[in-house]
Amino acid sequence: MVDNGSTDGSVEVVRDRFLYLKNARLIQSGQNLGASAGRNEAAKFANGHYLAFLDPDTQVDGNWLREAVLLMEQHQSVAIVQCKLLLMSETKRIDYVGDFMSQFGFLVQRVPLGTLDSDLWQKTALIFAVKSAGMVANRRVFERIGMFDEDYFIYMEETDLCWRAWLNGSQVAYSPTSVVYHDFGQLSKLKSQRTKFLSKYHGTKNYIITILKNADGPTLVKIVPIHLVFWIGIIVWHFGRGRAQEGFWISRGILYNIRNLRSTWRKRMIVQRQVRVVSDKTILSTIMTRISPTYLYWKATHEGSGWNL
Repeated sequence: MVDNGSTDGSVEVVRDRFLYLKNARLIQSGQNLGASAGRNEAAKFANGHYLAFLDPDTQVDGNWLREAVLLMEQHQSVAIVQCKLLLMSETKRIDYVGDFMSQFGFLVQRVPLGTLDSDLWQKTALIFAVKSAGMVANRRVFERIGMFDEDYFIYMEETDLCWRAWLNGSQVAYSPTSVVYHDFGQLSKLKSQRTKFLSKYHGTKNYIITILKNADGPTLVKIVPIHLVFWIGIIVWHFGRGRAQEGFWISRGILYNIRNLRSTWRKRMIVQRQVRVVSDKTILSTIMTRISPTYLYWKATHEGSGWNL
């Protein structure tokens, strides 16, 4: 367990309840390193062929890990598995079962939050990206593609990781039998300015970085103009509705990419020259779903941020 500088007594609880276990280890960072750096820090100490990641607001089914590993053992091309995330408050309803990518370069969830679980979601499927609240990864592939990008403080870090896995010739899959219960949005329920800032600034910043790093030339040419129009439109929408602070945070996310384009481009060169072995055309034929432009508008204006499209 990595403690990112908590002040709520978490460290003491872990010491009292878990550190007597033979393989338990507590890593104290002393400060909030963010989700990516915290997970990478844990991965450095972990042993074994697979790495399993959970958020602190989750509970697991007894077979969750076995089922995820079994899927990768049976299908050697699968390097990352999305656990079936069900809502902790309503365990018959879905939190998340994976994302596809749209033709515009935005994520599209396979099923809306809160959908009643059914036979439709009882089948293994290839997906584009996962949510790290419950995911398992092949350690060898995880390290080969560069682990989590630590410039992603929060949001989109798992999408970036999955895209690189696809580029490297691996696959990402959803396991319906690896069940994790997630108290979705526990932090966002606080409705604090801090929470809004994280989603608007880091969500925007990281969405753009992910595309600039991972898309090949033709894909980049097609979707970057669309994204520029989209993000500027969302900024205007926020300012027009008296939500100037949120519009400003989104603007900062865009400006970050302008100021740091050189460093992002260096990362791009590594991804394109050392990680990529598969074309975007090949990948998109498997994990792309088509949506209408009105879908983008509805999602952005109803959910208030582009990062969770």
